[in-house]
Amino acid sequence: MEHKLIFDKYLQNENVNLCDYSFVNTFIWRSTVHLSWTIINNNLCLFGKTHKGTFMMIPPLGRNNIPQTLHECFAIMKELNAEGGFESSINYVHTEFLELFDNDGYRIVESYPDYVYYASELINLAGRKYEKKRNEINSFKKHYNFTYVPFEAKHVADTLKMIDEWRADREGCLGSQNLNGLLHEVEASKCATIYFEELGLKGAIVIVDEKIEGFTFGEFLTLDTASVLIEKTNRKIHGLAQYIYQKFCATEFRSAKYITAGEDWGIEGLRIAKMSYRPCMMAKKFTILER
Repeated sequence: MEHKLIFDKYLQNENVNLCDYSFVNTFIWRSTVHLSWTIINNNLCLFGKTHKGTFMMIPPLGRNNIPQTLHECFAIMKELNAEGGFESSINYVHTEFLELFDNDGYRIVESYPDYVYYASELINLAGRKYEKKRNEINSFKKHYNFTYVPFEAKHVADTLKMIDEWRADREGCLGSQNLNGLLHEVEASKCATIYFEELGLKGAIVIVDEKIEGFTFGEFLTLDTASVLIEKTNRKIHGLAQYIYQKFCATEFRSAKYITAGEDWGIEGLRIAKMSYRPCMMAKKFTILER
């Protein structure tokens, strides 16, 4: 947490609207990887390490002498990965970064893009293309006694309890083969909940019959782009997910031009859900590998 100001300074100067370019996003998912960083040529370089090997979470931040910085970063990774044979890589590279160096010496591989929407469309849900969303929200409003309130410290304990209930429900649906990813998702959700104030997150909960049944957190990535980082709801309550998403965007992100919901990681269910909100663009991301 003490490094947040440093990261935010570099990230602000980058002005990238991908959800990966966020200290918060990196911090809450840190249970999946051991993080370390260093300054090279006045660029902030963020490395990640798993049991497989070392890689870069995002490209160097700073845009200072990038060709030499890439050379030094790959040299560091190559030395650390030599014994295990893990292929060094730089992940979540935005399109503009590729223009900062001669990429003939590297392999550039396109990865899963972020889903980006017009904020006004997510807020208004106007027209036939959003008719189903409006019907789901109206159904929720009609059939449930609920309250939507901004997230506060007093909600932490009950939200953590709801996350455990959500996990138990998901375990029953997914089975043992997908538990690792689920556990990481639970840890990220709990981390955002516990540290929401220190991270400067915007949040909200929906209380149904005096019990928290949904919560969400988000932030502004740039002056015109917001990110919905986490949303968890009781899937048995029809229309709750659609309601909290629309209400949160309308309440916290009305001044935004765009809202990003991140990538789908190749998961078909997520792809369908994110496409159903009709993205205005798919923000491309790339991986840099050595030839």
